[in-house]
Amino acid sequence: MIKGIKLLLIWGLFLRSSFGEPLKLEAFGDSLTAGFLADTSLIHPKPFSDLGPLLQELAFGFIQKDREVLKKYEANHKAWPHFLSELLRARGIELTEVANLAISGSRSSAVDEQVKRRGKILEPSWSFFFIGHNDLCHVKGEEEKLVGQYQINLEKALREWDKNHTQSVAFLIPTGPIHQLYPVLEDTPWISSSSKVFYCQDAWMKYFPYCPSFYIRYKRGELENYLKPRGEAMNRSLEKIADSVNKESLNANRYVFLESGWPLPLQREYFALDCYHIAEAGQQKFAQNVYNALLSAGILFP
Repeated sequence: MIKGIKLLLIWGLFLRSSFGEPLKLEAFGDSLTAGFLADTSLIHPKPFSDLGPLLQELAFGFIQKDREVLKKYEANHKAWPHFLSELLRARGIELTEVANLAISGSRSSAVDEQVKRRGKILEPSWSFFFIGHNDLCHVKGEEEKLVGQYQINLEKALREWDKNHTQSVAFLIPTGPIHQLYPVLEDTPWISSSSKVFYCQDAWMKYFPYCPSFYIRYKRGELENYLKPRGEAMNRSLEKIADSVNKESLNANRYVFLESGWPLPLQREYFALDCYHIAEAGQQKFAQNVYNALLSAGILFP
């Protein structure tokens, strides 16, 4: 009943867009939304001779926090917001702009700055927020601490977004089940030299060590019991966040928890060369999942 009431409240805005009122599409988040390494492929890897310079440059970029270096490896044109925009345009929705504001490495605490960087928007917008994977990796301690910080950060960012938008919709997308990628990709050949084969676990532990503690927990048989409840608790908090900021909006904006998901079931061809980020095929599948969620929620007409 509550979800039905929410849909009625935002139906007028969706109805206008369905009949051709122009919209802007915005996306905020981390590397999964920015399309980091989305133009690479795990199953079609770069030559071994190209890997050394790439690793060196990326290591420098992460250590120095050099945004310009990391931005070189973000393929917005192969990220899910781009593919979602194509699906929406194919059904007749006019999008005047597709703005991908996501930044690789971002945690929920950085979304507020992404929103501020976007500034004031005068046209109605559909804005998608997909964040939290780096929080899961880096925020240690009790689940309550993780969820509490996440909720504070998202509410702060959405209040800032509310000030800069009118008659727009913010969609909150849940984090993905990161623990599921390890059994799919472990022992997958990653790259080969003339004398040795490297596997995805080599990438996770040595060459792209984004969160090596996850693989260690996986080998101990502990990862799912540790990570799944934390991710699910964060995702449940998104519904509370949507309810909270809906009550406060001053500009006729609405906030919707969008039940969407990763490109499940996970497959090797969905992954980029680092055995972690999502390649073009996975990004396309994710966009389709978001689109299907919009249909299932009654936000788009069947």
